[in-house]
Amino acid sequence: MTKLQVKDYEFNLVKENPFISLYYNKKLKMAICSAKEEYIPIDYFKEMFLHISAMLKEFEINHLVFDKQKLRTFHQPSMEWYFAVWKPVVKNMGLTNHYKILPKLDWFEKAVEAGKFEIFHKFSREILSGITITYVNSTDQAIDDIVQKNKFFE
Repeated sequence: MTKLQVKDYEFNLVKENPFISLYYNKKLKMAICSAKEEYIPIDYFKEMFLHISAMLKEFEINHLVFDKQKLRTFHQPSMEWYFAVWKPVVKNMGLTNHYKILPKLDWFEKAVEAGKFEIFHKFSREILSGITITYVNSTDQAIDDIVQKNKFFE
């Protein structure tokens, strides 16, 4: 099984497709979903996030890092499904802390904001009620935030 070392924590590869890798660390109750390509076709995107939903039935996942740094294409239908369909389901399963690492591209950040505006207009801001979204620059920064908020990890 492939491992990913981040800070002092080892993450196990639990699923992979040509576009995304998914890692898990039991101690942190954290999964890392990492884009491997510039674009993720919606079927592969949904497959991976539905796998996370299935994992929640067996594993406690309270924190998810979605590392989008390799993305160069913004896909609104994927974002809408992710926000309006998937997130409310996993929130009810205990996954409430989401960390995002965006590409270092101004236009991508603007596309995300415009996409969220459109989703909130269509579904209301209430779809994210009870969900915390934190934008970070790295997985290390997300882990630091989790450890700081949960002192028992130290």
